[in-house]
Amino acid sequence: MPVIWFIPVLALLALVTLYPTGFVIWMSFQKTSYFQLQGFVGLRNYATILGSGSFWEMARVSLAYLAGSLVLSLIFGLAAALVFNASGRTGAALRVLTLFPWTLSMAVVGSIWLWMLNPSFGPIAYFMGQAGLSPGLMLGDPDVALPLTILVTAWWSFPYVMVMVSAAIQSIPAELYEAIDIDGGGARQKFRYVTLPHLIPTLGSTGLNLSIIYLTLVTLLIVLTGGGPLGATTTLSLEVFRGTLQSVDIGPAAVLSITVLVINIALGAFYTRLTGRVTG
Repeated sequence: MPVIWFIPVLALLALVTLYPTGFVIWMSFQKTSYFQLQGFVGLRNYATILGSGSFWEMARVSLAYLAGSLVLSLIFGLAAALVFNASGRTGAALRVLTLFPWTLSMAVVGSIWLWMLNPSFGPIAYFMGQAGLSPGLMLGDPDVALPLTILVTAWWSFPYVMVMVSAAIQSIPAELYEAIDIDGGGARQKFRYVTLPHLIPTLGSTGLNLSIIYLTLVTLLIVLTGGGPLGATTTLSLEVFRGTLQSVDIGPAAVLSITVLVINIALGAFYTRLTGRVTG
């Protein structure tokens, strides 16, 4: 009887998740004409993709983009949560205002920062010029396009970290802080021995969610840079998007999408092992 109650959920899962995933895996072994399968080619698509230098460059960009965005988001979000939590009613109001970037769509965020980082008429270039600094090409410069994209991504996503950490902070028993006071400890000891240990699980799960978002993020990159200049911001997911829409044979794009899937699964497995939720 219990299985019967799960049949609708299992059917929905198979329809919207398992079947599309299985089809993409099968497509990765095929030569295609758009979504029409033209014939089985075995591992040829995998050999072509994994043997190309462009794949490893995109993998490097993807991991750099993920790591940079994640580190900045966690740092900014943690700092904002700690400051706002200690600011009383003012902190509550600031917390609401800080949520603004997270409420915007990635297309809107990209458009805002594309204007702000315009080297000809953007406000950032203007203030840099007033300070006697040369703005350069900004998003058009291969050396700084990826760092700027990481900064924009962190600005958009750090409010999510702030909300999660704020909720975790409010769940910490006050008695633990009182014990630190009795022992003569200060703010540093409270953070090290009470706050941080309670926040690590939240930071871990939040970091995992953001990592999956960053690996699969496409819209923001399309609006900001389109993957350029010279492929400096082309990630694996962005190349999957291009290969699906712009190529006749989308078998190689299926290989790239499976690569992203494997990385996401590996991140989830690593987090599960790290938190000790499985044994063996």
